Amino acid sequence: MSEEVQPEPQKPVGLIARIREVGARPVVRNTIYYGINFGLQVLTQFGFFALISRVLGPSGYGIFASVSAIALMVSVFVGLGSDHLLIQRIAVNRDAFASYFGRALAMMLMTFAPAMMLAFAVLYFLDTGTFSFWGLFCILAAECVFRKISFLCSATYMAHDRAGKQFAVDNAIMILRFLAVAVLTLTTDTVDLDTWALWYACASLLASGVSLTMVLKDYGLPGPIFSGFEFRQGFLLSLEFTSVSGMRDLDKPVVVELLGPAQAGIYTAAFRIIDAATTPVKAALYATYTRYFRHADKGAEHGIAFGLRVLPVISGLGLAVAVFIVLIAGYVPLLLGEDYEETVGLIRLLAIYPLLLGAAGIGADIMRSIGMQGTRVILVFVSNFVIVGVVWAGCNLGALEGAVLSRMALQAGIVALTWGLIGRKKSQVGAKAGSSETK
Repeated sequence: MSEEVQPEPQKPVGLIARIREVGARPVVRNTIYYGINFGLQVLTQFGFFALISRVLGPSGYGIFASVSAIALMVSVFVGLGSDHLLIQRIAVNRDAFASYFGRALAMMLMTFAPAMMLAFAVLYFLDTGTFSFWGLFCILAAECVFRKISFLCSATYMAHDRAGKQFAVDNAIMILRFLAVAVLTLTTDTVDLDTWALWYACASLLASGVSLTMVLKDYGLPGPIFSGFEFRQGFLLSLEFTSVSGMRDLDKPVVVELLGPAQAGIYTAAFRIIDAATTPVKAALYATYTRYFRHADKGAEHGIAFGLRVLPVISGLGLAVAVFIVLIAGYVPLLLGEDYEETVGLIRLLAIYPLLLGAAGIGADIMRSIGMQGTRVILVFVSNFVIVGVVWAGCNLGALEGAVLSRMALQAGIVALTWGLIGRKKSQVGAKAGSSETK
C-alpha cells in the first residue's frame, strides 16, 4: 500500500505581506496618492491663506474671497462641462482621449470670453473694495482661463487613474500661488489688491503652462475636433458644478454685504480651515470617483451598491476629522493672528461639515453615474437661491454664528434629500428587476 502524500501546510501570510497586498489594490493606492496630494495642497493652501490673510487683513481678505467666489462660480461654465465629460467618457473608453481633449480645449476657447463678461456684470453690483478694472480682470483670467486649463489636465490624469501625475498638476498651481504671495510678502511692505491680483494671475498662468506641457508629452496632441459636442450633458454638468461652487462660496458675498468685509474675512477664514481639514474625506472621494461610472455601466443597481459600500468608510473618516477639528480649533489664532480670534467658535460649529461633505459627495457621484444628472442639477441649482435667503436670515438673526448655523442646516437638508432620492431610485430599480424575473 503506497504511502499517501500529505500536502504541505500553507504558511500564514505575514502582516507586511498582507499590507503590501492591500496597498497594491488600485483604490487603496489611489486613496494614498490622493491623501498625499491633498495633504500637500493643505500645507501650501494653508501657507498661502496664512500669508495673504495677514498681508491683506480681514477686510482685504474678505473682498478677495468674495471676488474669487464669483469668479470660480462663473468659471465652471468655461468649457461647458467638457472637462467633467472627459473624466466620465475616458474612464470607460480611454481610446477616445484625443477627441474629448480636443473638444474640451475648443469649447474653452469659445466660452471663456462670455464667462468673463458675465462675471464683470455680477461684480458690478457687489462691493469690490479697491480692486480696479485691471485687478478684477487678472483675478477672472486666473480663475476662468488658467485654472480651467490646469483642471482639464488634472481631469485627464484622473480619467486614466494616474493619481501620481494628477498629484503634480494639482499641486503646481497651489505651490506657485504660495510662492507668489511669499515673494510679495518678503519684498514689499504693503500689498494692495491690484498688485496681488497681477501676481496671482502670473502664478496661475505658469501653472497652466506646466500642466498642459505634461499632458501633451504623455498623451500627444489633441484631436482638432469642432463637432460632436454633448451640449445637453455638458450644460447639465456646468450647471451642477457652478451650483456646487455657489453652495460653497455664494454665502461669502452675502456676509460681505450684510456684516462688512472684516466679518466676511473671519467667516471665510473659518471655512478655509474646515476645507483644509477635510483632506482625508476628499482623498477617498477622488479615489473612488471614476469607479462609479464603471460599476453603473453594468446597471444602476451596481452603481448604487458601490456607493453604499463606500459610505461607511468615508463616514468614519468624517467623524474622525470632526473630532480633530474640535481639538485644534483653539490654536488657529496663534497661526493667523489675534484678529482671527472669532474663528475659534465658528470652526467648532462647523466640525460636522466633513461628515456632511462625505455623504453629499457619495450621493452626488451615485446620481451622476446612474442617470440622475437632471435631478441632481435641479437640486443643487435651487439650493443656490435658497442659500442666499438662508444665510441672509442667519446673518440678521445671529450675525456670524447665525450665518454658520443656517449654512450647516441647509447642507444637512441637501444630504437628506439626496439620499432620499437615491433610496427611491433603488426601490424603482429593484421593483423593475423583480417584475422582469416574474415574466
